Amino acid sequence: MNRKDFLKAGGRILILGGMAVSTGYLIVNDQVDTTCSVSPTCKKCGKLSGCDLPQAKEVNDGQK
Repeated sequence: MNRKDFLKAGGRILILGGMAVSTGYLIVNDQVDTTCSVSPTCKKCGKLSGCDLPQAKEVNDGQK
């Protein structure tokens, strides 16, 4: 293995490791919801309780 191949392989390993760590961090800190709901974007919205959109109403009905 020459220097160029070594640097390419090292860069790929660093990128893959960074992606794995980032994904793990998001899942552990509940930034990514692994369950599906009617509208995943509504679930994280701060205005969900007062929203009049049909998608938000379906999410609100499911939480009661």
